Amino acid sequence: MVPLMEVARERASALASGDPVAAGLVAYLERHIPEEMHSDVPGDAVVDDLAALGLDPTRIRALPVTPQIAQLVTAQLHWIICDHPVAILGFLELEAHQADRPTLERLIEKTGLPRAGFGQLLLHARLDVVHAKELHRVLDSLPLEPMHEDLIGVSALRSMWLVTAAMLDAIENAPSDSRRLGTPTRVGGMT
Repeated sequence: MVPLMEVARERASALASGDPVAAGLVAYLERHIPEEMHSDVPGDAVVDDLAALGLDPTRIRALPVTPQIAQLVTAQLHWIICDHPVAILGFLELEAHQADRPTLERLIEKTGLPRAGFGQLLLHARLDVVHAKELHRVLDSLPLEPMHEDLIGVSALRSMWLVTAAMLDAIENAPSDSRRLGTPTRVGGMT
């Protein structure tokens, strides 16, 4: 997420002098990017959570990107660079659709997995409520034209579709014993 926002900020900065939508986007991204940095290296906080579940951080970092996530990043980069950086706001709409705390608490209980493996999910259950409200305030404040609105909408729908497809693929390819809720899942030697 952070590298995509950085590209969008750079592109919006290049357009800002003659584009009020881009100028407003720069201001928002300059505030929001630091809020999404949960470690010195983007993604490391998630890797730490997975390590708490017993997975090897070196192996996690060596995994190839899934086809769905590759498509997601490629589409966002194309829209940001070739159309308008406001497309990133559609992608960021994912923040408005995070699991809430009670759902995560039930998931921790039902799976029997260590709570430490849910750090980022628990953090985002709290933070993304605020982030979604700010995102919607920004959307309402920008002087969006129909082209911008269409781009944001396509970006949001494509992002949600690809993230959902990636999750469904992960579930479909998970070991059969890890699909049953209520039964502790064995992950990397841990139960």
